Amino acid sequence: MKKIILLGLTLILFTGCQKKEPLRYTSTSPEIDVAKALIKDYQDGNWESWITHYSDTAEAFHNTIVPAAPKELQKGLKGTVERLSDYGFSDKDIYYEMIIDDKNEKWVYFWGTWEATVAESNKKLVVPVHLALQFVDNKIVREYGYYDYSQIMTAFDELDDAKMEASADPSMETGD
Repeated sequence: MKKIILLGLTLILFTGCQKKEPLRYTSTSPEIDVAKALIKDYQDGNWESWITHYSDTAEAFHNTIVPAAPKELQKGLKGTVERLSDYGFSDKDIYYEMIIDDKNEKWVYFWGTWEATVAESNKKLVVPVHLALQFVDNKIVREYGYYDYSQIMTAFDELDDAKMEASADPSMETGD
């Protein structure tokens, strides 16, 4: 009996003295809540609230190595969605996770499928999107966005080309 008690106390001692590692991965956190709010504000077109999720010195890199300020990113996103009759992320297969890397930096990763309809042509667009958001004090300080923008540009270019052809061909304007 003494051996069992001694063994039990030894196990408690060893497990109690082990160094506790910080949580390195989670699917729930205040930073994930901010990322969800950012996505919701984007989908709702609530640009005033959207910009508040970024720090004053934040940098965004969407499909580029050249940084943009959040206001520049916002201008580009608004320019894109103005030509759409609807847009947003599918409720199916949306994933968020947060990691704390070896430098103790907090990153939230987002994966989702963006779906939209081009207003003038009713063309449907489906684009997978990945965002990597670095947080400091619950604000985004660095953002990387990866998605295939060529599908969107092709749809817009087709419309612009059709408009240019129509304006260059007088018979198309008068219906002759």
